[in-house]
Amino acid sequence: MNERKNRGPLVAAFLAGVIITAIAAFFLLGQMGGSAKEDTQVEADASGKAQAESDASGAAQAEADASEASQVKADASEEAKPESDTSEASQPQADSSETAVAADKDIDYASVFPSWNPDSESLSELVDFVADVTDESSPGYLDPADRIAVFDMDGTILCEKAPVYVDYCLTMYRVLDDPSYEATEEERDAMQQVRDHAYSEGKTFHPEGITKDDLVASAFAGMTPEEFRAYVVDFADHEEVVGFEGMTYGQSFYKPMIEVIEYLKANNFDVWMVSACEREVVRALVERYDIPYDHVIATDVPYVASAKGEEAADDYNMGKDEQILLGAPLDEVECGKSGKPAAITREIGKRPVLAFGNSSGDYSMLNYAEGNPDHRGMGFFVVCDDTEREYGSDEKAAEYYDQVEKEGWTPFSMADDWKTIYGDGVQKTELPGAEEQDVEEEEALPGAA
Repeated sequence: MNERKNRGPLVAAFLAGVIITAIAAFFLLGQMGGSAKEDTQVEADASGKAQAESDASGAAQAEADASEASQVKADASEEAKPESDTSEASQPQADSSETAVAADKDIDYASVFPSWNPDSESLSELVDFVADVTDESSPGYLDPADRIAVFDMDGTILCEKAPVYVDYCLTMYRVLDDPSYEATEEERDAMQQVRDHAYSEGKTFHPEGITKDDLVASAFAGMTPEEFRAYVVDFADHEEVVGFEGMTYGQSFYKPMIEVIEYLKANNFDVWMVSACEREVVRALVERYDIPYDHVIATDVPYVASAKGEEAADDYNMGKDEQILLGAPLDEVECGKSGKPAAITREIGKRPVLAFGNSSGDYSMLNYAEGNPDHRGMGFFVVCDDTEREYGSDEKAAEYYDQVEKEGWTPFSMADDWKTIYGDGVQKTELPGAEEQDVEEEEALPGAA
C-alpha cells in the first residue's frame, strides 16, 4: 500500500513531462511551417520580379529592333527618291489657291507666285509686309480681324482694255448682239457709238443724253439678281475678249493679281472688292475666286419689290409671293474716288491696311490705307505699261508713275514685274476698228488699187 502511494508522484511527473514535451513540439512545428511559407513567398516574389525584368528587357529589345528596321526602311526610301528638279519647266502652273502658303521671307516664289518675275522688288515689299504683320513676335503684328485688304476690279485684277470696261462690253452685247433682247432705238444708237469708239480707239465714249449707267439699268431692269448674275456669268464664260485671242471675259483676270489674292487669303487677310462697276456684275465675276457677295462694295443697282409700282419704298409692304427685281436708274453716285473710302467706312467699318488700284479712281482708297492711324498700311498701284502683251500706254504709264512717286505708293509694273499676264495660249491681236482703219489708210495711199 505504501509502495503504491510512493509511485503516484512519479507517474504525475512523467505525465507532466510528456505534456510539456508535446506542447513544445507543437510550437516548434508551427514556427518551422511559417518559416517555410515565408521562404516560399520570397522565392515566388523573386521569381516574378526576374520574369518581369526579363519581359521588359525583351520589349525594349523588340522596340529597338523595330526602330532600327524603320530607320533602315526610311534610309532606303530616301535613297530611292529621284533628285528634285528645280528648273523653271518643272515648276507647277496650277491654281495659286493650291500653292498659297503662310508668309515667310524664304517662300518658294516659283510655286506661290509663278506668274511673277522672281526679282520683283515690289512683290518683295508685299511679302515683307505680310511677314511682318503675321509674325506674333513682331511689333507690327496684326490680329487677323485687322488684316483687311481692298482691291479695285477693272484694270487691277481684270482686263479693262478689252477693249473697255467689262460692264460696257456686257451692255454692248446685250443691246447689239443678244437676239433675246429687244433694244430701243435710243439704246441701239447709243451703244453703237460706244462700240465704234471702243473698237477703233480702245477708249470709253459717253454718248449725249444717256449715260452708261442708264443703259445698264434699262437693259437689265426686271431681272432678279440671280437671273442677272447668271446672265453675266454666261456672257463671261462664252464671249471672246475683243482684241485678244484664246481668252473669254471670264478668263481675263490678271494671273499675278489672283496669286496675290490667294496669298493674302492664305495668311488670314480679309479680302474685299471695291469697284465703280455695278455691284451685281462684280459679284458674278469674282465669285469664281471665292470672294463672297457680302465682300463686294460697288456702284449699287436699285432693287425694287416686284409689285411696288410707283409707290415710295417706305410706303409699300411687299407680299410673300413677290420678288426683288433690278430697277432703274442706277445709283447716281458711283463707288469711285473719295466715294470708295466712304463706302468702305459704311460697309466694313474699319480702315484697310492694304489697298490695290490702277487709276485716279483709286487714289483715295490707296491713301486711305496708307494713312491708317492705327496700323501701318500700304498702297499698291498696277501700271499698265506693257504694250506688247497688253494695250498699255507709255504716256499714261509715265503719268501714273509720277503719281506713285509723289504719294509714296508701291508700283506693280505689268511689263517688268509680271512673267505672264493671262497665261499661255493668250495672244494680243488688234482691235477690229484698228484693222479697218489700217485698210482704209492703205487704200488711200497714192497708187493703191
